[in-house]
Amino acid sequence: MNLSVLHVARAFSAQPTLGECLKDAVVVEAPLAEALAGTALPDLIWISSASPTSVDAVRRHFPAAQILATPASRADSQEVIRLIASGADLVLQDEGVVLASAGLQALSRRRPTGVALAG
Repeated sequence: MNLSVLHVARAFSAQPTLGECLKDAVVVEAPLAEALAGTALPDLIWISSASPTSVDAVRRHFPAAQILATPASRADSQEVIRLIASGADLVLQDEGVVLASAGLQALSRRRPTGVALAG
């Protein structure tokens, strides 16, 4: 079974690296507005350059998805706490694609179905 991953991208594309790291996943990238307007039901979501507002909007729109949030590199510990309070399941302060893919793999292992990404 393939997992679906949505990368809510603000300013950069993580492809093809993200797809290579998550070989057993279908990866789609979209800006926030497009992601929220779509009908997709991703299993995992990575919000790069995340803000509490964007995490909250994604959490409300995709309540069953596991969310990885990577804040801007200038974020402090209070920002990380706000992201978690807004609904992020995991927050990593590095916006690197390889680290994000590792975070997504970790979240996939938490899924109730037990389906995990091969890495």
